[in-house]
Amino acid sequence: MPSVSVLVPAYQAQAFISETLNSLSNQVFRDFQVLVSIDKSDDDTKLITKNWSQNHKNIPTRIFCQTHRLGWVKNVNFLLEKCKTKYFMVMPHDDILDKNYLQKMVQCLTVNPQACVAFSDIKAFGDLRRRRPRLRRRIFEKIRRANWIITQNSIKGNRCERTREFLIHHLAAVAFRGLVNRAIISELILLPENDGFNFAMDSVWNLQMALKGELIRVPEVLYHKRYHDGSAHDLWRKIGSEDRIKTWTEHCKDCIKIIFRAGFEPEELDRLIEATKSRLFQEVHPLWSYEEISSLDEKDRASLLENLEKTIISLAEAKNYSSSLLLRGEYK
Repeated sequence: MPSVSVLVPAYQAQAFISETLNSLSNQVFRDFQVLVSIDKSDDDTKLITKNWSQNHKNIPTRIFCQTHRLGWVKNVNFLLEKCKTKYFMVMPHDDILDKNYLQKMVQCLTVNPQACVAFSDIKAFGDLRRRRPRLRRRIFEKIRRANWIITQNSIKGNRCERTREFLIHHLAAVAFRGLVNRAIISELILLPENDGFNFAMDSVWNLQMALKGELIRVPEVLYHKRYHDGSAHDLWRKIGSEDRIKTWTEHCKDCIKIIFRAGFEPEELDRLIEATKSRLFQEVHPLWSYEEISSLDEKDRASLLENLEKTIISLAEAKNYSSSLLLRGEYK
């Protein structure tokens, strides 16, 4: 069995899938297999993928064709359950890898045996000029000034330190596109779902990774992320202003639930609750719903915080922790 699996969830991908798969055939590192799950599509994704597999018989490839629509979360989870190799990564059907990507990620995990994920910097590409009016102004300016390169720092330290760092600084799901060391995570971790359009489930998945081990950045642009109409990001951008705020709040509640399930002591939860509040209001890094949240008046901000705190109170009471002490940060 190969040491690496590249998991490619695909849906209506005929315009992109060839470039994605060809970037795999160009990899310097060769000890890998490809698992493709084609969510029920009515285009030529299946034909293109099968033709590629026939033309690249030196690369072990398994193609799964779903008979009913799964959606992106369930499609990723289907592949995660099929994967048994030492290392694996999720690669959306429209992205492209540098030829050295797998080699450098494997090298990084080899020299950092305590790490569960190795990830590189990401270069955005696609029809960016036409997309500019749709991008949130502040986010667009930040990415544009960085020459369309998206980066996040490594996450190191003990479990509480890693979790706090993730909550404050890792809003975009850069590490979701990294290579995972199965030995460190020790168990299968699936993407969760929620009622908020399944927004940021990749980030929630990375939070669970940060609980398991370190996330190490390889500071090179080795991954290329395509932006285009019809992607999940494009669909999320079309959500109305009020739903943006609700969806982001649900995401922060998802983070709180994971933190409580992780078994932190109350004094550690103090720090992590404050970090989640910082995430809620995007105090360090603006993201998807920043314009809506930053424009809230004091009364609406208090209401938003109260909504999050209701979840905290419920979870604290279930563990017999004092919710009042947790919310005031007074656990010692």
